[in-house]
Amino acid sequence: DKSGRFAKDTLNGFSGTGTFCALVAKDGLLWIAGLPPNIYNINFSKIKIPYTAMNAVAASFHIEEEKNILWIQSDSTLIRRNLLNNQQKIFKYVNGNANRQTILNVMSMKSDDEGNLWIATHFNGLLKFNIKTEQFINIRHDNKNPRSLLNDSTHILFLDRQHYLWIGTHIGLSRMDLKTGNCTNYINDPKDSFSIVKGHINSFAQDKNGMLWIGTDGDVTSLDINSGKFQRYLIGTGSVTNICIDAIGKVWAAGDGGLYFFEKQKNGFKKFTNLVFPEGVGSVWGLVEDDKANLWLSTNNTIIKINKERDSVHLYTAEQGVQSTTGMWMKNFKSKDGRLFLGGPKGYYAFNPSELIDERSAPTLNFTSFKIGNQEIAPGEENILTAPIWNTKNIELSYRQNTFSFEFVAIDYRNQEDIKYLYKLENYDNEWRDIGTYPKATFFNLPHGKYILRVKAITSNGSIAEKIIAIIITPPWWKTWWAFCFYAILVLLVGFLIYKYQKRYIVKRERELTQQKELLQAKEIEKAYTELKATQTQLIQSEKMASLGELTAGIAHEIQNPLNFVNNFSEVNKELLVEMNEELDKGNIDEAKALAKDVTDNEEKIIFHGKRADAIVKGMLQHSRSSNAVKEPTDINALCDEYLRLSYHGLRAKDKTFNATMKTEFDAAIEKVNIIPQDIGRVILNLITNAFYVVNEKQKSGIENYEPTVSVSTKKQDNKVFISVKDNGNGIPQKILDKIFQPFFTTKPTGQGTGLGLSLSYDIVKAHGGELKVETNEGEGSTFTIQLPI
Repeated sequence: DKSGRFAKDTLNGFSGTGTFCALVAKDGLLWIAGLPPNIYNINFSKIKIPYTAMNAVAASFHIEEEKNILWIQSDSTLIRRNLLNNQQKIFKYVNGNANRQTILNVMSMKSDDEGNLWIATHFNGLLKFNIKTEQFINIRHDNKNPRSLLNDSTHILFLDRQHYLWIGTHIGLSRMDLKTGNCTNYINDPKDSFSIVKGHINSFAQDKNGMLWIGTDGDVTSLDINSGKFQRYLIGTGSVTNICIDAIGKVWAAGDGGLYFFEKQKNGFKKFTNLVFPEGVGSVWGLVEDDKANLWLSTNNTIIKINKERDSVHLYTAEQGVQSTTGMWMKNFKSKDGRLFLGGPKGYYAFNPSELIDERSAPTLNFTSFKIGNQEIAPGEENILTAPIWNTKNIELSYRQNTFSFEFVAIDYRNQEDIKYLYKLENYDNEWRDIGTYPKATFFNLPHGKYILRVKAITSNGSIAEKIIAIIITPPWWKTWWAFCFYAILVLLVGFLIYKYQKRYIVKRERELTQQKELLQAKEIEKAYTELKATQTQLIQSEKMASLGELTAGIAHEIQNPLNFVNNFSEVNKELLVEMNEELDKGNIDEAKALAKDVTDNEEKIIFHGKRADAIVKGMLQHSRSSNAVKEPTDINALCDEYLRLSYHGLRAKDKTFNATMKTEFDAAIEKVNIIPQDIGRVILNLITNAFYVVNEKQKSGIENYEPTVSVSTKKQDNKVFISVKDNGNGIPQKILDKIFQPFFTTKPTGQGTGLGLSLSYDIVKAHGGELKVETNEGEGSTFTIQLPI
């Protein structure tokens, strides 16, 4: 002992008559071999979880950190305990009407920021307990007030981050505004799939996004506080007694069916099966996370710790002082300083997890046998195994050796018979396979590839040992990489040969087809050229006739004026001759001579206007017939003036509403120019007609204070004559400016233009050795200029 003296120790249960050897293992256990042949051990570092006894079940907790005061909710009372001196005081609710104490049947407890404890009772509604005054206020359901508590049977309380108190009742959910005392109630609506489900509400939690998670009698329900919509998640049978959201935001649910966690990708809960819990653990009544992200679970007879990585379980049982519970709903509690308070059947456990020392060590796990088919493989230099299987880290097999098995064993002298085994073949299994206490893994017809076999051994107290071995199954030769390279080369070669053959065949065939097409195309081109020449001649004549049609109305108007003069003066002369005869009969010779002079003057006017009509008709005939390509001296100013009037009157004859201002500015210094008058006249007519058309279209658009104007001007400069036709229309868009001289291009509606006017005009001016140009501004107008050499 510590004093340096030897002392005899009577070992409990040691009945041997002799002791042969003893050793201390690395886990702190003293192992003794004796007679009769038995093995005993002494654990020098037993863990005892502190337990405080009470006369009632400790179901819920609240702690005043500054005062070190613990408030305990039991099944029938409210208890205040001083953790420094263990003094406590019991509070019982006194019903004012009966003037006697009433059994509370307390279900849950929650504190607010005002120094009040809110207590849910099973029969007496909601109690508000003022810690300072030590007075109760009873809040119950009022049938006449729809904003009152939903039901007097309350189960669970929760204070959210907005400081609303949520009360789970026997029939639904209430949310209380602590400032006004008004409740918003949620009950099941069979017609609304987004309403809360039926049944008791047992637990609450709120995640970082504000979503409220609710445990009920058979599932987990989430509530979007903003929309008021519920969503139900089925997780199995039994009640969900606790909900916990861990440090990384994962939602955990515990209850009759075990432990579950929420998978966001699948939007559902999955049972926690990463570890195998020993038999007899039972329902989970309490669930809390400590400061190091370990989960602590309270069950019927065990306290379970799951580590931060969720890959290891540590059990605390009766050996550590854990008592058997009776199945009450007990809410585990964590204080600000990291202490845990876990409710028990006759008291509570209070401890700091960081102060617990785990004295256990994992069992020793090794592979013991490897078989291919039914044949056990022994180690040897030329064999598959070059060392014993327990010292082997890698095994390479051929594709014919893809059915094999491994045997393994874990050594734990304390509870050898309770060891359970799991295995998982990576790249083949998605989850661990639980094989119970049978330590063997068998695989049939595995495809070739690389695998890692992982084996776990778990003792009854949660200690875990793991062993791995790498397995490579080589593929058959026809599935090796060099075989696939050969296949690829072969495919490329065959493809290349097919390509070459196809290419030669296609080239030969295309040459023959090309020769045939060229012959046919030559014939078609010759035929098309002949037809094109004929069509071109027809089109030019059609354009001439089109422009003639535009002149018809104007010419008719021009002829009508001199004809009216001829008719009028003829009628006047008839009357004058009658008067002259009358004067001769009277002998008035002088008067008769005066009348004769008037007749003579009128005859001169008749002759003048007759000649004018004759000139108009000759001009029309000259315009309609084909050009003789003979240039003759022509008065450019007169030609422009004539076609301006003819175009205007022609448009007026078609549309009586048409009106436009005409402006002329002719250079008197221009002498007669040698041109083909029919052709240049056709160009001037086309430009003026287009100008009248665009100003008329702009006027129809309804622009206020718009005056359509067409200006025609001539100018002599050096050895050239310039004829300009200007309008104040909408101008020509830049995107079509380079197309206006192309044959058949027109912006006029169908049936109103052939698209040949500007093209023929351009060709005529070019044939005269001149140029036809255009200047335009969108929205302001255009100016076409004919430039002719003198």
